[in-house]
Amino acid sequence: IFVASRMFRERTSCSPPQEPWIRPIEMADIKPEQIVTQARTWLGTKYHHQGRLKKSARGPGGVDCIGLIIGLIDELGIQDGNGHSLVAADEFNYSMYPERGRLVDSISKHLREVPLDQRRMGDVLLFRTFRDPQHVGLLTEYPSGGAGLIHCNSSAGQVVEQPLSDTWLRMLTHVYRFKKKQL
Repeated sequence: IFVASRMFRERTSCSPPQEPWIRPIEMADIKPEQIVTQARTWLGTKYHHQGRLKKSARGPGGVDCIGLIIGLIDELGIQDGNGHSLVAADEFNYSMYPERGRLVDSISKHLREVPLDQRRMGDVLLFRTFRDPQHVGLLTEYPSGGAGLIHCNSSAGQVVEQPLSDTWLRMLTHVYRFKKKQL
């Protein structure tokens, strides 16, 4: 699921700063609204397969759909149940068309699956756009009302937020939530 570019791996493999005011974030400290607010800071980041770089004043960055989720995990300091950065689970060897079941298996190891009809803001949504599930996004409350979706849309060429339309809902296969120990 979680794939990293060489630059991303080098950046995250450094020792964490030792400043006393920096501490890992416990998932109980993070609210779904905070996850969505942070995701919105990625809007406009350009699409790049296996990218993990957020837009900045220096450039347009580049991410794919799972890169957006990994970036959020990194920025929010989300950890696994053992206190390790969840970013460490990022993988590096996936194609644009994931192998059968691989994405589902990988996400299921790290996030808790919830029934489709129990989805809520801040959940990670998995979609089947071709044969197998291969696209992820984050569920939001769309600014003009209703459910929304923040995702890196390769057709748009960037991270966008759009209404969660009937078309997207027909393609929805799984809903995942960060585990309580992570939040």
